[in-house]
Amino acid sequence: MKTLGIIGGMGPMATVDLMRKIILSTDAKTDQEHIHILVDNNTQIPDRTAAIEGRGESPAARMLQSAKLLESQGADVLVIACNTAHYFLDEFKDKVHVPIINMIDEVVKHCVELGYSEVGLLCTIGTRNTGIYQKACDKFNIKLVVPDDEEIKALQDMIYSGVKANNFNYDTSNVKQVISTMRNRGAQAFILGCTETPIAVQMYHIEGNFIDSSLVLAHKAIEAVGAPLIKSHAVT
Repeated sequence: MKTLGIIGGMGPMATVDLMRKIILSTDAKTDQEHIHILVDNNTQIPDRTAAIEGRGESPAARMLQSAKLLESQGADVLVIACNTAHYFLDEFKDKVHVPIINMIDEVVKHCVELGYSEVGLLCTIGTRNTGIYQKACDKFNIKLVVPDDEEIKALQDMIYSGVKANNFNYDTSNVKQVISTMRNRGAQAFILGCTETPIAVQMYHIEGNFIDSSLVLAHKAIEAVGAPLIKSHAVT
């Protein structure tokens, strides 16, 4: 098997969640049958949404530093444990000599495999405004239902004031209303398009037809390093 490298820290809980999903999705009976994983949980990578909105430093240089570190330590394949960070992928992917799996493309391809023609996106303001999921959906002829300005505020608040703040008592009533409204606008399922949203779904017991972006990435990482995968759909 090849060695997997995770560019993490965006945020740290999302990094742990991705690693957990990789372990649980690997068909292994002993420690030795699991994947060799290198993780750089670099919490000093600048905030991605702030950079996209012009309020902060670009994370690209720090992400490249992390990628090079993992490569130098023996990683054969890299993944990024953050949806929004993929906006900056083109700025540095050619500066490392190992492949970096594109989570966004893989998630949308998974939607196609599941037969969806119209999906909603639950994400940060940064991810919505970059259009990275919109471009991928256009490529694969899927209609994307995106949250409007008020809806995105509710989602963003849950991510930052809820998950990132380790607030287990966060009130998700506004987010549940967003999901209901977007479903009425045609969303057959919802891409959990921020790596904190799958954690939020679990933490706050939010119900819906969700496509877990980090679980899709976990499955693709397992396949990329040549490990056996426990077959399951990345839908919760």
